[in-house]
Amino acid sequence: MGGRVSSKKFEKAVAAWLNDSHGRLYRLRLAAMSLYHNKLPREFRFFGVLHSLTKTAIASSAPGFAWFYGSIAGAVAIIASLVIFCAHGIAGFLDRMSREKSSNPSDNQADILVRFGDLLSATKSKASQTQDKDEAITACLSILEIFSRQITKSKKGDISVSLVLYSGSSRTRMKVRHRNLGNERPRNREFDSATVLGHHACQSGAFPRVVHDIRHFGSAAMKSPTQSKMNYRSIFIIPLEVDGNNETVIRGFVSIDAKLPYAFYGNRANVIIVTCEPFINQLRELIQEGNGVRTNKK
Repeated sequence: MGGRVSSKKFEKAVAAWLNDSHGRLYRLRLAAMSLYHNKLPREFRFFGVLHSLTKTAIASSAPGFAWFYGSIAGAVAIIASLVIFCAHGIAGFLDRMSREKSSNPSDNQADILVRFGDLLSATKSKASQTQDKDEAITACLSILEIFSRQITKSKKGDISVSLVLYSGSSRTRMKVRHRNLGNERPRNREFDSATVLGHHACQSGAFPRVVHDIRHFGSAAMKSPTQSKMNYRSIFIIPLEVDGNNETVIRGFVSIDAKLPYAFYGNRANVIIVTCEPFINQLRELIQEGNGVRTNKK
């Protein structure tokens, strides 16, 4: 949820992140780690490879047993085992590729339709303005969660979306006001904004920011302002601007958190912004304050 930074030794890391001043070797490392976490199938990682080799070895062991009992010659057993080993491995790879391409997105589509209905119902209803606004915000965050899950190829529960706002006109305190539907992480707990990467992103401007892996900021960054242990590794931070006193001010940010590191690497963050722009704009409208809003200056 924006990531906690509580020690001065992190100032350089935060500055490098905001200024995008990392060297070429760091960028190559990002690309390599993104490939490992996002592109490389789990079956090709260490334990996945070990598991696949074990299954394939068992499948190709029949000729070896036949040779052991004297049914066939050793050379024939070796050739037969190699043929079965290769054929089983190729068949398993093609089977995984076929399942991936034929994956059914019906769950995501159904969730999207439901959340669209929630959003429309909340915005059309006139029963209770405060309650309707809260429901509309939750619906927007839930739609962002669904689209982010689909774009990052994440499972349900791997993505968390939060709306974090400054407390009143203060820029030193913040609260998690809302989370996506079904999100059980804490909310409405006030904390020091200086400890949150999202605040630093807001202070640097209204541009969305990506944290590829919170661990890059060290062990002190591995504590959330609202929970003792973080269950996410990468963050997409979207500052929210509203109109106030004849100028735009930043009221807070949307934090899209993913359990997988490098979940938003490459063009994924841009796709989320472009695809979900109507809902992000709707959030800006819903948190719009009157002319008493103070500017978001240091």
